Amino acid sequence: MQISQVLEQWAIPINILIVLIVAVIAKTILSAATRKLVRTVIGGVNKVQRADVDAGVAEKRLAARTKTIASVLDNFATWVITITAIVMVLSELGVNVGALIAVSTVVGAAIGFGAQTLVKDLISGLFIVFEDQYGVGDRVQLDGVTGIVERVGLRVTEVRDENRVLWFIRNGEILKVGNFSQEKKSAKRKAK
Repeated sequence: MQISQVLEQWAIPINILIVLIVAVIAKTILSAATRKLVRTVIGGVNKVQRADVDAGVAEKRLAARTKTIASVLDNFATWVITITAIVMVLSELGVNVGALIAVSTVVGAAIGFGAQTLVKDLISGLFIVFEDQYGVGDRVQLDGVTGIVERVGLRVTEVRDENRVLWFIRNGEILKVGNFSQEKKSAKRKAK
């Protein structure tokens, strides 16, 4: 058996392996860049020294918000890299990717139409994060549940109440937010 025959026989598995290795490397690099960005922002926040008591609270909120946004970006990058790698592997296996993309577009539209509440939850989650309505560690009241925010996700917010019950509240269902942590900050400003 000649080398050219061996290479021809192993070309598809080698190409698939290369695609997977590149995907893992890209994911690792993007995750490292995201972590470095978070450390840089949080490091800059920690270096700022102000006499104002509210500045410390604002800096902690910025740090928490930066971590949340970095998590969202990291998850988005993971999905993009994974889908791209899957399409490339299928292409290497001889699957007609053009037809697959056309079919998946139609299926995606049907699923999207049926999953309007999920999309609503995701969009609401983005607004909660970017508008800084509340963050991890804040004492809030959401949909009649009062407690401490343990996690803010794109789809669900997790709140632990005084009885140690962990509540999962869909972001699209949150109509009113009472944030006791931000209220203290606003009250101090008004008193000055």
